Amino acid sequence: MVKDIFKSKTRVSVLISKCNLMNKLSVYIVNYFNRPSSMKTIGIALTLLFLQQLTSAQIEMPEMIDTQDVKVVDTTYTYEWSEEVANWEIYSRSLHFIDHSELVTSVLTQRWYSEDNRWENFEQNLKNHDEKGNVVQSILQQWNRDAQDWLNVQMKTTTYDPRGNEAEILYQEWHRPTAEWFNTVVYLISYNHDFEKSEVIVRTYAGMENTWDNYMRFSFSYRDGYGPPYEVNVETWRKPDNRWQTFGRYNLSYNHRGKVTQETRATWSESQRDWVPGVRYLMSYQRNDKTENIEQRWDYTTRRWINALRKTFTYDEETGELSEETVYGWNRDDSEWSIRNRFLYTDIKPEGIET
Repeated sequence: MVKDIFKSKTRVSVLISKCNLMNKLSVYIVNYFNRPSSMKTIGIALTLLFLQQLTSAQIEMPEMIDTQDVKVVDTTYTYEWSEEVANWEIYSRSLHFIDHSELVTSVLTQRWYSEDNRWENFEQNLKNHDEKGNVVQSILQQWNRDAQDWLNVQMKTTTYDPRGNEAEILYQEWHRPTAEWFNTVVYLISYNHDFEKSEVIVRTYAGMENTWDNYMRFSFSYRDGYGPPYEVNVETWRKPDNRWQTFGRYNLSYNHRGKVTQETRATWSESQRDWVPGVRYLMSYQRNDKTENIEQRWDYTTRRWINALRKTFTYDEETGELSEETVYGWNRDDSEWSIRNRFLYTDIKPEGIET
């Protein structure tokens, strides 16, 4: 499996405010194309940015996932660099519960509270698999400190076609007042004759009408029908005249290993009848490992790209796992990068802290 910053074990994701779905997905989008099957999640990532606009409808509660049949618990620790003490300080840990089939059944994230000298639950993701090992259901829960109990947040249900490709992905959110799951968004995925993803249609649920409405469509273009997509066109659904309207575009460049080296996003302007640049990402690699990710924003005044955010990644020489991440912000006054934060990822238990 190709190692990238999401290979894993949610080490990076614990650094994001997971209560804020927007922040989590913005990071997810930036790195998504670096997977071997890069077409897998474009529609999901982009569309969930608009979840605040979605409506809901009640459906039945599925069976809860059994997490008791655990064979191994794999723990990873995240440290944050403290400028004040000039040293690494423990930040969080992720516990991966693995069953006898070597499948991860749940991932528990806990935060360290030094003032109380204790771990406290933060978030957990419960997973169910089919007979082929595919994840068919995952439930995201967050810890309620007041109630000292887990609260459901989101459920993702995935349906696969006979070839094992994702055919439908349904997202639902937990409605606390009625203690039931409500529909939010569904992704319908199509493939071409080369079994590459060709189209993803996103539909949102209209609770009052009890119907699914078209929302966005992602169309993937390939050179000679093979390899990763070099362009993704995004359309939104116009209700008044029931048709798709051009909305955005992704342009992608790759290295000889099939890893994305540049991703440029643009939005279609009806008034200008032209594409308007918005953001682009420049990625560097050492073999299959991403070592740098630079985010740039288009400056409409100077008509050029301006640096915004930079991340660098270091990997363990023995395991190949991500071991350190540094986040930089662009200082326009000094025209240079300045460190915002640093994180260390390891399976080494911190000294002086009890389990």
